[in-house]
Amino acid sequence: MLHTVVGGMFAGKTSELLRQGKRHELAGRLVLYIKPEFDSRYGMDVIGTHDGETVVAKTIDKPNALLAYNHLKYEVFVIDEIQFFDERIIDYIDFLLQMDKTVIVGGLDMDYEGKPFENSAQLLAMADQVTKLKAVCQLCGDDATFSNRTMESTERHALGGQGDYYPTCRKCRNTN
Repeated sequence: MLHTVVGGMFAGKTSELLRQGKRHELAGRLVLYIKPEFDSRYGMDVIGTHDGETVVAKTIDKPNALLAYNHLKYEVFVIDEIQFFDERIIDYIDFLLQMDKTVIVGGLDMDYEGKPFENSAQLLAMADQVTKLKAVCQLCGDDATFSNRTMESTERHALGGQGDYYPTCRKCRNTN
């Protein structure tokens, strides 16, 4: 079963991933939390939320590094920041699904220009369950599905947080 959780910045994606993972732990299932090495905002071996909630995670630099973990041991795989992995992560997730594992992935569905991230788009198409979360528009208070960037970088995969990005609704995004 593949559950894909997407949305813009500050929509609560990581909080939802941790909530889902903890539900599986309460049911007695072994859960492996995974994040890209690129994301060191809350520590190297920790997935963290903007609200301060954390969980210990395995950090990988390339999807094939996941093959080092005992896939038979874990029943549930929770993968955060899916947009930061290279495209080989899709094959790895497909491998886990063929082994009848539960995979819960989360990440941005669009970049700061409103263009879809390829991994997220592919996993949305493959998903058995989809959750699209919304933030609150920083300009008008409506539901926000876009992430606007305040930093100068034009790099597509620029890691950031509050102060670097802010959520907007479609109307405010198009007028600013």
